[in-house]
Amino acid sequence: MRHALTLCAALLATLAAAAIDDAAAAKAAMEHAGVKTVGPRALYVAPDKEDGRLIYDVRFHDGASAYNYEVAVEDGRILKAEREALPTLPAQTAQAGDIGAERAKAVALADAKTKETPRRVKVERDSEDGVWVYEVEFRADGMEYDYVIDAAKGTILKREAEPKRGFF
Repeated sequence: MRHALTLCAALLATLAAAAIDDAAAAKAAMEHAGVKTVGPRALYVAPDKEDGRLIYDVRFHDGASAYNYEVAVEDGRILKAEREALPTLPAQTAQAGDIGAERAKAVALADAKTKETPRRVKVERDSEDGVWVYEVEFRADGMEYDYVIDAAKGTILKREAEPKRGFF
């Protein structure tokens, strides 16, 4: 426990002294992608650690594409950039019979049966093999949970839980 607290304190100190903050990381990623603005619910930025390096995990979408970036905390360099075209379906088809993000979140949280209040809950609507789904991610009880929920039926298509060590 003491080691974990020391590690958390060290990571927080490193972030506090970082050359860039989360807003600068988001700006760097969006400029790299050529995206000028996104809505507040279309942007996710969180500190993380990848291969021993502190990064910002930056994810956003502009309605046509979804972007996933890793930005170096120390200098704002783009370490990874991914872009995925979002499916284009007529609005009524995409919305017909949809359970909604809040219901998808409730299904995942009820299934996980966590003891502590889930943190960093993220819900995204996506299309997998032509089927609309909600991807629900969150952390609780030292675990990171990933769910895929059928957007029309509310059934769980995939569930994963893995131990998550450290602050991030």
